[in-house]
Amino acid sequence: MTARSGRAARRARTGAAATALVLGVVVTGCGAMPRSGPVHRHAEPSPTATEARPTYLVDPAGPVPGAGPEQVVEGFLAAGTGVADDYSVAREYLTPELAATWHPDARTLVHRGEPSLVPRLEDGQYRLNVEVSAVVGATGVMERKPAGSTEVLDFEVVQVDGQWRIAEAPDATLLTPSDFEDIFEPHELYFADPDLSNAVVDPRWFPERTPVSTSIVRALLNGPAAYLRGAVSTSFPTGTTLAGSAVPVQDGTATVELSVPDFDPADLEVNRRMHEQLLLSLAQLESVDSVELVVDGAPVELGAARGEPELADEVTVPSRQVGLVDRQLVFYQGGQTEPVPGLPVLDALQPSLPAMDAAAEHFAVVDGADGSLVTLARGEQPAERYSGTGLTRPSFDEHGWVWTADSAGTVRAVRAPARGGEPVRVEAQWLAARTVTSLRVSRGGTRALVVTQQDGVSQLWLAGIVRDGDGTPRRLNEPYRVAADVDADIALWLSDREFVAAPLGGADPVRPRIYDVSGQYEELPAIGGLTGLSAGNGPSAVYALADGTLHMLTGSAWAPQDDEVRDPAFAG
Repeated sequence: MTARSGRAARRARTGAAATALVLGVVVTGCGAMPRSGPVHRHAEPSPTATEARPTYLVDPAGPVPGAGPEQVVEGFLAAGTGVADDYSVAREYLTPELAATWHPDARTLVHRGEPSLVPRLEDGQYRLNVEVSAVVGATGVMERKPAGSTEVLDFEVVQVDGQWRIAEAPDATLLTPSDFEDIFEPHELYFADPDLSNAVVDPRWFPERTPVSTSIVRALLNGPAAYLRGAVSTSFPTGTTLAGSAVPVQDGTATVELSVPDFDPADLEVNRRMHEQLLLSLAQLESVDSVELVVDGAPVELGAARGEPELADEVTVPSRQVGLVDRQLVFYQGGQTEPVPGLPVLDALQPSLPAMDAAAEHFAVVDGADGSLVTLARGEQPAERYSGTGLTRPSFDEHGWVWTADSAGTVRAVRAPARGGEPVRVEAQWLAARTVTSLRVSRGGTRALVVTQQDGVSQLWLAGIVRDGDGTPRRLNEPYRVAADVDADIALWLSDREFVAAPLGGADPVRPRIYDVSGQYEELPAIGGLTGLSAGNGPSAVYALADGTLHMLTGSAWAPQDDEVRDPAFAG
């Protein structure tokens, strides 16, 4: 059994049923996306595992006596797969001084093609030029890179006791895509939305080495990824650190000993929230069933509500969709349609791209006649709110705001009721010079899922939403690129941790992809003439509008459902 098949076996033990449709991982090429429920369970790597050895060099070779300087650099780079014992083999290639200070986890570079190592003019100096597809930082955040992204790594080699050793090297390791896939796995950290009602998943990538629990807790204490800062909250006070060197796991219990500034043991609410963040983040490991939280050497009191989750880790939408029949907004569900009660026929408009809130009380369309956003409510006349070129389908958030972006990258939001005031412009400077084709606010309201196109290539982004205290959106943070250089015009949430994306408008068959927020994806069955998608709760609620017929994803096929309704959409 190879490492890859061993990993698959471990996933199978967790109940993560792999789908026959799985084809790839965006960074590397292939790999399954777990489907074990809200929390994905990972097996802790075990030094006593009886599974066959993986394909990558678990125990890379150390330096050979008499090796030349270029061979030493090449050997050092190859030793980057030896993650055990804090990269002890790679450190053998370094001078004692550098071995004591080198930080291999600072950056992990995943490269495309073959790196090029060339000598520099100065003796003993070498430069490595490499095209990279992704970079994982010290806290496990992955930064995906578009094609053509390059890095330069410089090395200096000196003589130590008659052997060449590296005296200068970047704090980084370099991996092939296949080695990265075998060595690293995504893990989910959990934070909370600002009103402490919903959990927000923050994916991180850590190497498979014992114990992963320590990497997870350290990253959790370091706070959310940059793209989520200001959009989510953490229960750990600033300055909280891991008191010990590791998070041990024994008999299913992870013991997390922390040093918490100004800790008040009687504040049970804060205690429970810290414990819940830890439990949500660590329970994805097969070895962890419970968490014992220890502060200043004493177990933390959680009170009578211990173990009862306070954060909702899924926000769902109703089963019915809103669509259009002629110029009438209709509800669609189970092959049946009915006009939305209390709304007028939109004879004066060219309505398209309908949307509604979760309560099905407020609706919105884009008027194709002048490119305006029109909001509607039962018993009220349609209200034109603002106009723009190429407005995306409206997106309702749970705070009562309706969002769109135009093709120039201007993002605006307006309160759904017609009397809700003027639209606000949401700051998103990173969208300048990019064409926005899709923008959807997550169901918990903390992130925007954005599709942009530039020079014929699409990028999929997640950006944290920063709001005022009353929920008014103010800014989309600098984003996290969840997929680079893909073929997509639209991306729709299936939950707060996964979404479906596809290109639209072509006659040729295309395969929509379901991504999780770490960037792993599976491909759905091919469908030709795709002009629209709608996405409900999970992969079992994906609909495709193709050649004028609404289809529902059914197993490995698209089952025709309706020839009348157009532009259907679930709430959100």
